[in-house]
Amino acid sequence: MTTTGTPREAILLVANYDSDVGYAWWLMESIWAAIARRWAPTHQVIVCYPSISKIPSAISTAPVLVSQMGFGRGGASMLERYIFLRRQAVRVLYLTDRDPVSWRYLFYRMAGVRAIVIHDHTPGERTPVTGFRRFAKAIINRIPWISADLLIGATRYVTMRHLAVNAFPAERCYTAENGIPAASSREASDLHEEFEIPRNRFIMISVGRAHRVKGISLVLAAMRELVHDRGRSDLHYVHVGDGPDLEHFKAMTDLYNIGRFVTFAGRRNDVAKIARGADLAIHASDAEVGYSLSVLECMQAGLPVIVSDAPSVSGATVPGETGLVFERGNSSSAARSIEFLLDNQACAKSLGVAAQSAAEKRFNLDQTHASVLEAIDRCAFSSLR
Repeated sequence: MTTTGTPREAILLVANYDSDVGYAWWLMESIWAAIARRWAPTHQVIVCYPSISKIPSAISTAPVLVSQMGFGRGGASMLERYIFLRRQAVRVLYLTDRDPVSWRYLFYRMAGVRAIVIHDHTPGERTPVTGFRRFAKAIINRIPWISADLLIGATRYVTMRHLAVNAFPAERCYTAENGIPAASSREASDLHEEFEIPRNRFIMISVGRAHRVKGISLVLAAMRELVHDRGRSDLHYVHVGDGPDLEHFKAMTDLYNIGRFVTFAGRRNDVAKIARGADLAIHASDAEVGYSLSVLECMQAGLPVIVSDAPSVSGATVPGETGLVFERGNSSSAARSIEFLLDNQACAKSLGVAAQSAAEKRFNLDQTHASVLEAIDRCAFSSLR
């Protein structure tokens, strides 16, 4: 429904996309719902989408008001935003993947906002700043009217990136590591039967959008080496997910003559069941936030996960304890890691058990929620007391 006015001071949670965008935004929606349950008794909590098609269940069942207003580029005018913030008595503004410093924040504060929170889960690596640029950024980031009061990194890597690249004040940085919900079932799919894979093959999966940045090309190159150069016929690769480059990857399997060893399962709603039916997993992405949620899903399923050694990808993996790492961009290195697990099943199972334990203890969604709520309470709400 559309907000028309509130008798209490408000917390505004801003979405960047349509209400039914899906993908990793389920995580942010679960965080918004946790914020609403925590502060609804004392504050009006509003979730604002630039467009509304279908309200996610996490939001429709939370104690929030839902409104439509674009706070991003191409959205509402600054005057419209000012009026909205003023009318709703917004005191805490919670933004996702926005710059830590912006002239817009001045207008928001003039409208009555007293604390601005940035939750960053943008992927990729950045170049650290040094010398005068770092000095200048450090000064600008301390100008209270145009800089955020709190910056939450979705992983330790993201937080450290802001310290190194943006010279953001360490005392205003906080990490709330991404997590996933506890497994609701231990049911596993019979992938050999479902995808007509010979029973004598181990099954390796990857999960994610079929996009070139996810490193699927490298996995296919590793498969080519394993099949044709190393003579392996005991491995089958299953990729779960759709995306803009799916046909490109299918063409690569034809080019490499490995089609009989590769299955593209497309977008599925039973990823957890598929993961529990596999033997190992690989995630060769070029850019994440420190680790991917799909890596956590595979760890939770008890799989040893092979990842690249890029710091923006491997943050959830302890080499030799919960998984293996290979040299970034090196398909032969990936092939060697895959072959090692195929030939050392006891080690593979041990890594999988440790990975599952880490997913349950460290990377669980309840811990993510608790960390976000603590950060907001300690850093954002301190300005309201």
